[in-house]
Amino acid sequence: MESKLLLEKELEPIFLQKFPPFSESVKEFLVQYGPYIILVLSVLGVLGLLTALGVGGAVLGAGGLSAGIAFNAYVGIALGIVTLVMYLMAFSPLKARKRAGWNLLYYALLIGLISNLIQLSIIGFIIGGLIGFWVLFQIREKYA
Repeated sequence: MESKLLLEKELEPIFLQKFPPFSESVKEFLVQYGPYIILVLSVLGVLGLLTALGVGGAVLGAGGLSAGIAFNAYVGIALGIVTLVMYLMAFSPLKARKRAGWNLLYYALLIGLISNLIQLSIIGFIIGGLIGFWVLFQIREKYA
């Protein structure tokens, strides 16, 4: 039996038993095309983060942000970078349907949720967590 990831054991019954299951065709679609969708969105995310770093640096250099807001912004950007790197790292294992790819998506989702909490994006935390874990747990069986 494979060991469970952080909080996986607690989240599994919620997202596999209390949420409606996906059809086999939806699961197969997500597993087959999901890695490419994640790759495209990750590349767009990298471009967005580069823009955020440039604009944030210009505003910070001009003294336009308070220290607290700047800290939150840069922590959010740093966690965004980590998340995007994990998504990019997950591409090959997801394409090969390896559990390591699913694990990377799982941890990237957790880091994204932590980022939402730090930035006080409670709605993003709730909606992102519910949808993200629902999708992840529905397709988990497809990864060996």
